Amino acid sequence: MLINPDKARRHLETVRYYAIKSCFEYMRTLLNAQGGLDMNGNEKQAPPGKITPPLPKPVAPRRKRIWGPVLLASIAAGITGALLVLLVMPAIFGVNPYDLVRGKVKSVGVGESSGVSANKINVVSPTQGATNVSGVASKVTPAVVNIDTKSTPQETMFPFFSPRVQEGTGSGVIYSANGYILTNNHVVSDAQDITVTLASGEEFKGKKVGADPDNDIAVVKIDKTGLPAIAIGDSDKLVVGQLAVVVGSPLGFEQTVTAGVVSALHRTLGTSSLNGNQNVLIDLIQTDAPINPGNSGGALCDASGKLIGVNTLIASTSGGSEGLGFAIPVNTAKKVADDLIAGRSISHPYIGVLGQTISESIATQYNLPVSKGAYVTRVVPDSPADKAKIKTGDIIVQIDGKPVKSMDDVISTVRSHKVGDKISVTYHSGGSKKTVELTLEEKRNTPVE
Repeated sequence: MLINPDKARRHLETVRYYAIKSCFEYMRTLLNAQGGLDMNGNEKQAPPGKITPPLPKPVAPRRKRIWGPVLLASIAAGITGALLVLLVMPAIFGVNPYDLVRGKVKSVGVGESSGVSANKINVVSPTQGATNVSGVASKVTPAVVNIDTKSTPQETMFPFFSPRVQEGTGSGVIYSANGYILTNNHVVSDAQDITVTLASGEEFKGKKVGADPDNDIAVVKIDKTGLPAIAIGDSDKLVVGQLAVVVGSPLGFEQTVTAGVVSALHRTLGTSSLNGNQNVLIDLIQTDAPINPGNSGGALCDASGKLIGVNTLIASTSGGSEGLGFAIPVNTAKKVADDLIAGRSISHPYIGVLGQTISESIATQYNLPVSKGAYVTRVVPDSPADKAKIKTGDIIVQIDGKPVKSMDDVISTVRSHKVGDKISVTYHSGGSKKTVELTLEEKRNTPVE
């Protein structure tokens, strides 16, 4: 829009006048409210010819009120308010407050340089310079669905309190034309009722085919054919800086499109759900494309409109988007989805330990031999770690030739291998440093790696 300099100057002069006037009016009101004080804070004398009525006899001694400090504080507050108006309002109009007070605000006439085009003012978009994503949106949005869930918590110890139905909203991607929908496990994990809404507005009851909590992937089936399945890309070919387009239902706003870039690759993050379940996700794609609650299970696409990831979580201090979104690589999601649809079990290698990350403060407090590593808190009987004589209290400092700085490093390294692979583990035990070779086995139904 255009800003009229003359109009802006008049607004600012008016603001200055009323700000100063309001300051004095505020001071005068305060003086009158004090019950008879003059500008110096002294008691005013009664007008000539008037008789001041005597004060009633006090019942008990009263403390004399000290009006001076109160008056000064009130005046200071009034001046502060006026100054705030004088400083803030000019800034809104793009004028230096000092110039306003000195009366240096003037209009810019024809032929004078104002630094702004005489015809228009360009509004800079936060995404200016990014590729137009309308083409990507038109390809992807028909293949993205909204998923509404309902679940009833287990009965509590108080049977007279009926459990309250919990509702949730997430997103999904049409994986095949015959009704298979790809989404996150945490979107449908506890759902007893699933409703899938297509981009056309049609609603269908959904049934969970299967899920893989370790990779946070699930597949839902609806009774519908001829669906617009999304094109599948290749997440192994991603490069940092390339275009990333997000489509989903943030906060329930269906078919929302946002854009950014691939900020980083191969991220590892620990997660925890509302019911207390903890997990570690590996090999994640990081993007600065805005992702909010409700985007989970939705599409992360490249410039050609192909699926490169399934949005799964954000890192945030506010609960909303802060430019730190993460997605499961499509190559991982595709492999899991294919196994679930085919009825095959999902393979997860493990060594059989539960551990805790060691920090410098923990190392100092417990006088540990190292300041970084993974402290073993539990070993599964007859697991690869148990067979290698690793025990509770040992500290893993290296795995598969890579230094271990946290328990997440152990988890991500193990999961990057297959069942049957051999890896080396270096650890501290009983004052000595040891190295053993383990053969990875199929993970059992236990929260260990």
